[in-house]
Amino acid sequence: MTKPRRLYIFTGKGGVGKTTLAKAFTRCLLEHDLQAAYVTLQNQSLGERNTGTKDSKVDGIREISLDLEDAARGYIEKKLGSKLIASWIVKTPFFRALVNMMPGFSYLIFLGKMLQLGADDPRLILVLDAPASGHALTMIESTTNFQQIFESGAIFDDTMKMLSRLNDPEYTKIHVVSLPSLMSWQEAQELRAGLIQRTPVTVDITVNNCLYPLLEENLDELPAGLREKALYERQLVSEHRDQMRCVLPHSLARDTALVQADLLGSLPNLI
Repeated sequence: MTKPRRLYIFTGKGGVGKTTLAKAFTRCLLEHDLQAAYVTLQNQSLGERNTGTKDSKVDGIREISLDLEDAARGYIEKKLGSKLIASWIVKTPFFRALVNMMPGFSYLIFLGKMLQLGADDPRLILVLDAPASGHALTMIESTTNFQQIFESGAIFDDTMKMLSRLNDPEYTKIHVVSLPSLMSWQEAQELRAGLIQRTPVTVDITVNNCLYPLLEENLDELPAGLREKALYERQLVSEHRDQMRCVLPHSLARDTALVQADLLGSLPNLI
């Protein structure tokens, strides 16, 4: 098996199934006797439904839902050594405006929290379900931007540490998720190209929810519309297969856990 990275980022347009895929991949890591946690980001600005970080087990998977205010408070507390002062700072209008107005600042805070989780448990692998395509690009860009803004000092030093991890091919890997449609595929290719320009880590495309593998044996018996869809998907995959890391068939299961189970056999390829 390929040596696992410590941080996997699943990204793509909404509706491509990246949440189910990211959770299934987390389960895949667990089945290979690796420690893993599925991670989401609750909010993108301070004061926006700050409900606290949640760390719990759901259907056997550790799920961490990071809260921006919690992550910011923890970062400041670590720097200043005072929980009281940190709690006061994150509530000030100036700090809230600073975080909310500077593009990417929230991602810098979230990334710092994730790297701290990894440092606290050297065996833990984090699987991040990025909110949407643009968020992954912003996260990659934010550390570079802040490196340029802060040329020295504590934030500069922290940003350099984040950059070294985020851009380390042995630490981080990015999976772009697409559907088997031309528009979704083109969007995935554009996103991959944008990420490759910004980071040296591996960026792969996984095509999810393909119907044609389930229908190939009975194409002639299908209704015309469904047959055309299956043939279209098969042609798209055939033409671009060398650019696809993994092609996942549609699951007929109705239960989320069973859908994840259907995917498990194909997911070691993503490690």
